[in-house]
Amino acid sequence: MAKTSVSPSEILWMSVVAILIPAVILIGALIYVAFYTSGYSLFQQIVIIIVALIVVAVAEAILWMAWAAKKGMMHWHGNEYKYR
Repeated sequence: MAKTSVSPSEILWMSVVAILIPAVILIGALIYVAFYTSGYSLFQQIVIIIVALIVVAVAEAILWMAWAAKKGMMHWHGNEYKYR
């Protein structure tokens, strides 16, 4: 796959999405902890936020890896990865 050019508008939209993903997930987790976990201990509430942070990291990695693969920026097509 050949590398394709990256337009400034594409970087802008990817950056906006990359900012919105953690904002939405963390705001949702904080609202959940604030209003729906009254019976949970402090440790359990902290674990919910930590899990939300893990989900953010995975979502960001998937977003940027998929974009880089689409643009041909990932060199996984070398000889060492071909089926023999």
